[in-house]
Amino acid sequence: MSPGNNEDRLPFSTAADVYAFGTIWYELQARDWPISNQPVEATIWQVGSGEGIKKVLAEISLGKEVTVTISSCCGSFQLIRRPTFTQLADMLEKLPKLNRRLSHPGHFWKSAE
Repeated sequence: MSPGNNEDRLPFSTAADVYAFGTIWYELQARDWPISNQPVEATIWQVGSGEGIKKVLAEISLGKEVTVTISSCCGSFQLIRRPTFTQLADMLEKLPKLNRRLSHPGHFWKSAE
C-alpha cells in the first residue's frame, strides 16, 4: 500500500490535527478548557459547528493575533477553511515574540554558545 491511497477512508485528517492543535494551544494560552460545564450534546454541537470556540474566544483576552490563529484552526466546520500546517507555521512566525524570563531554558542554550 502506497502512502495517500487510503487517505480518504481514514478516520482522521490533517484538518482534524489542525483543529486539535488549535484547542490544545487555547488550553495552554488560557490555562482552561475551551468548552466546559456543558451537556455532552451541546459540546458536540459547539465543537462541530465551531460556535463553541468563537464564543469562548470572544469572552477571553488572548490578544488579536492569538485569537485569529486559534479561530482559524478550530472556528470553522468547513475543513477547507482551516489552515495547513505550513500556513499555520507562517501565522505563528508573525506573532509577537515572547518575553522570556532568565529561567527559561532558551536562555541557557544561548549562553552556551
